[in-house]
Amino acid sequence: MIKIAVSSGDPAGIGPDICIKAFGQKRKYNFFPVIFGDREIFEARAQDLGIQIATKAYKGQEKELSNDELWIVDQKCDLSVIPGKPNPECANFIISNFRNAVDRTISKEFDAVVTCPINKEVINKGGIEFTGHTEELARLAKIEKVVMMLTSDKLRVALATTHLPLREVPQHITPKNIEETLLIINKDLQEKYNLKSPLIKVLGLNPHAGDGGYIGSEEQEVLVPAIKKLTNMGLNISGPYSADTAFIKNDDKTKPDIILAMYHDQGLPALKTLGFRCITNVTLGLPFIRTSVDHGTAYDIAGSAKADESSLIEATKTAAAIASS
Repeated sequence: MIKIAVSSGDPAGIGPDICIKAFGQKRKYNFFPVIFGDREIFEARAQDLGIQIATKAYKGQEKELSNDELWIVDQKCDLSVIPGKPNPECANFIISNFRNAVDRTISKEFDAVVTCPINKEVINKGGIEFTGHTEELARLAKIEKVVMMLTSDKLRVALATTHLPLREVPQHITPKNIEETLLIINKDLQEKYNLKSPLIKVLGLNPHAGDGGYIGSEEQEVLVPAIKKLTNMGLNISGPYSADTAFIKNDDKTKPDIILAMYHDQGLPALKTLGFRCITNVTLGLPFIRTSVDHGTAYDIAGSAKADESSLIEATKTAAAIASS
């Protein structure tokens, strides 16, 4: 029995909508999702969506789990929640749901955790310092380094840096960061994806991968030595490549198992163009399994039945597949 903890995200966004559409309509899965959120909010949102659901409070009754009910770890929100109207006063409720889902996955009550979208601005305005799920997961797991990877059936992209202002990216392109990132990617692709010798394609930071040092020095000073060092250790790594051509179709021999981009908007636009709504965010380097949807809170369509649950289903299937491997 594979149990997945699903953190429902910002209740004013589409998190409750996609949970209801994905898991509240008696679809049969080979796993059992358990939602962390306010049961009353879910029942009210289901009425907004015009979907009949049967909710059930989860209190550890594993033998009763089925896909016929929407199982919820019921955590009350004392505030009025209006779909499409984000409220910073909900920040503590949102983060509490997320942390509870993670903690109970760390304790092995659940086999994996899947996260629905939250809004960083709302959380920070609510008085909680928050950079993103990825960074908070590392803190909760008490580890220094994790890697954000987005994956589809066409492509995997990992990030050397995540949620940083563009001007701060170069100072984080260091030998230590690049080497640790590549080692985590290699280890997790071997252990979680059963790839014996994954080919990792590394992008340069600068246009044309620095043009031999004429357009920036990070490639020559950091990336080339790091790649050479790890290649000598037996890792299958190539690069650095110019980002403007790296995503062009490769033949079978040169097709990478994953591409390492230097920053968020260098790698993700190509991936999301290829497969939006069918992409899963996976956090590598954690001592447990975490996946997420590839989209945001979409306040403008919350409560309208327009939200597409495909990414949540894909993320949960991916988590279950890794857990069963």
